[in-house]
Amino acid sequence: MNYEQLRKLGYRQNTDGSFSHSSTAGIPHAEPQPNPRLPLVSPQKREESRKARTTLIVTRCAFSLLDADNFAGGCKFLIDQLRYAKLIKDDDPETIEILFRQVKVKTSEEEMTQVEITRSCGDYKRGNDDLVKTSFD
Repeated sequence: MNYEQLRKLGYRQNTDGSFSHSSTAGIPHAEPQPNPRLPLVSPQKREESRKARTTLIVTRCAFSLLDADNFAGGCKFLIDQLRYAKLIKDDDPETIEILFRQVKVKTSEEEMTQVEITRSCGDYKRGNDDLVKTSFD
């Protein structure tokens, strides 16, 4: 549209170059407003209890250290035996967190494998405070 067509429709040119209609004359341009914020809602409490989480730490003390993947892969049979002996409930990632550590020792007499089994803090609050800490030479 050109200036003449806008004038016929009732628009007039403002000093800043914009056009306004006679019904909106003197009203400043609207500024965008932010979206209204939704009220904070507390999350609903879950009916089911959280699964018991166990941490298994396998520490290998040895004269020579292994590659990390060889050490972790070699512990599969140990972890399965802990499960069969019912020292750990299961070895799936939702139930247990497994950490592998290696410590270099100076003599072969100091070599050993230490296994630590602990329950998560949430389990202590529910009364499950049974801990197992075992060393295998």
